[in-house]
Amino acid sequence: MAQRTPKLNLKTLHRSAYGWPLRQLRIPQAHKITRGSKSVIVAVVDLGYRQHPHHKRHLWVNPSPSRGDVHGWDCADDDATLEFSGGPESDYYRDHHAFIVGEVIACAPACPVMPVRVGYGHRDSWWRGIDYAVEHGAKVLVMPHGYIPTGADGVTMQFYQGTDFAYPADNPRMRRSMEAAWDAGCLIFRGTADNRGRRVAAFDAATAAAITVGSSNPSGDAADIACSADYVEVAAPGGQGNSGNLKDHVWSTNGAGGYTACAGGCMASGFAGGVAALIWSRFPKLTNAQVRQIMCNTATLDEWDDRLGWGVLDAARAVGLQPDRIEQHLHVKRNACTLARRRGKPVLLVDVENRGVLDVLKCLVAAFTGDPGRPAAPRATMDKPVILATRQIGHAIGPVRGLHAARFEIALTEKPPAAVWLQVCTLDLRGSNAVQNVRVKMP
Repeated sequence: MAQRTPKLNLKTLHRSAYGWPLRQLRIPQAHKITRGSKSVIVAVVDLGYRQHPHHKRHLWVNPSPSRGDVHGWDCADDDATLEFSGGPESDYYRDHHAFIVGEVIACAPACPVMPVRVGYGHRDSWWRGIDYAVEHGAKVLVMPHGYIPTGADGVTMQFYQGTDFAYPADNPRMRRSMEAAWDAGCLIFRGTADNRGRRVAAFDAATAAAITVGSSNPSGDAADIACSADYVEVAAPGGQGNSGNLKDHVWSTNGAGGYTACAGGCMASGFAGGVAALIWSRFPKLTNAQVRQIMCNTATLDEWDDRLGWGVLDAARAVGLQPDRIEQHLHVKRNACTLARRRGKPVLLVDVENRGVLDVLKCLVAAFTGDPGRPAAPRATMDKPVILATRQIGHAIGPVRGLHAARFEIALTEKPPAAVWLQVCTLDLRGSNAVQNVRVKMP
């Protein structure tokens, strides 16, 4: 943690030069549409929470606390204290947990935040923390820290004994709890950042049950703490870790009632969880997979980057989608067909755009000599069929990302006429029923 300052309050913090993360995510614009919903609970699963005065009105309240768990549960000490217990790192852990809670509140102030404490040296607390959050109604789980396997003593983390991140064979239950959370319809957010200058893969960030968030700097580029990762999906502010200017860091609430500057992948995960909560509040009927697609497809990049994924999240664009965009909507782009030759054979290149925000995993594009939606010989019958006048002369199948376009290469079985008809539809399970038949002149 960087130095603290007592001279800021939340209002001046977010409106000052220190408030660049919210402006980068376009949170102020998103708040004109939604500030969240009480039905979307965000759990922050971290290492030790201490309440900040600004958090009080925003914390989740357990409707039926049976063990004194009014706002959450300490799965490391198995009580309702939530605070880190013992050790010189206690200020760091208390600041960190409160920091992430503050980020979520800044993004989605109307969404209740549930603090859940887990702990290193408390292996089972990690899966119990996930289970507690899901069982008590959390839809979004922010897990800033990852589980690290322990050494032979069962307490000391191997990372501090010279061993890099590895699959935690000592805690297989955690993976199953993460998968169960996904199956229950939840979203889990994990940040990624450098591991002392090394490129790393961590199972709990790389697993399909989690959304991995890269880190951006005030310019919207990859932060100096960002590392390349095959599995990063989107990005959010993480701050410049090596900058001497504290305005390049991320600021939020700390465990001592003030405000703290920090930089790291953990910060990015908190912001991403808050943006997801806004989207779900705006569109409560969406599945977790659909929210995931919306976050990726409304982010800032058209091409995937190994440090920023599909780019920095754009909360305003996501929550500002019109209802008719929350779908798959395939369309052949105008003047987007090109005739080429491959090994002497005709090939049709077709650009298909998805005007809806939801991905199409299998798009079928078929080329015909005539309109496939109409009978070519209306008077023909089953007793008196005619030779096919409208023939399919080629097809291609592939994915189309939401709000983006993809190029398909259709190998033709014969020389095309002066104009061909293209039929476009999705083959996805529970996909759109829309089908486009469009006549295209050959170039």
